[in-house]
Amino acid sequence: MTTIIKDYEFSTIIGLLDFERVTPQKVRVSVEFQSGGFMDYIEVINFIEEIYAREKFGTVESSLEICAKKLKEKFSSLSFLKMEILKIEIVKNALVGARAEFKY
Repeated sequence: MTTIIKDYEFSTIIGLLDFERVTPQKVRVSVEFQSGGFMDYIEVINFIEEIYAREKFGTVESSLEICAKKLKEKFSSLSFLKMEILKIEIVKNALVGARAEFKY
């Protein structure tokens, strides 16, 4: 069974450009995960948003790697994670971002 969280939006500091380092921008995160035990998707959503509120990531790719590591630390029963983050306002008429898969 795979649990899906799709198109969750929030604002965060992420990016390498000067203005991205000071001005929060909207991102859209989607997550798919499998676990050997129960994982409350609301708790997962809240934890992801907490990570992005605490960190000021330089790249979307590094944000995925660090977020995946922290999710595994918090939810030890996590066996598979696919996560995507998209910047939804940085480029006119396009969404840009990254996706990664992790098997534990």
